[in-house]
Amino acid sequence: MVECLIALILTTVTVVCLVSMQSLAWRGAGKSDYQGRAVGILQRELEHHEYDIMKGTALASNTITYADKNGNDLGANATGAVFTIRVAPSTPGSIPAGTTLLNVRINWPGNPNGLSSSVIVSPQTGF
Repeated sequence: MVECLIALILTTVTVVCLVSMQSLAWRGAGKSDYQGRAVGILQRELEHHEYDIMKGTALASNTITYADKNGNDLGANATGAVFTIRVAPSTPGSIPAGTTLLNVRINWPGNPNGLSSSVIVSPQTGF
């Protein structure tokens, strides 16, 4: 009888500990889901705008767009927006003339810093 009570107490303590860790696991899974989606959207935006610059298309100085959780562009209508994408091409004096420094930053709820990436792009004739 005593052995059964000890086994029951140990099992109860173990289950309570596992249940308390469940919220941490769900939070970690949500965070990694957002980061994974954000990396994909960030890379897509970087490559898209890099292609525009290489074609010779002039980009606006600062643009902000919105995307839903699947990365679909929402344009100016931010209903259902999860990700905020900021694209800022610039030409600082520290890079060669005729090139553009393309900065892309993506933010989502719960992460005000988000992710960012940059690339130096130069227009290509006949691209």
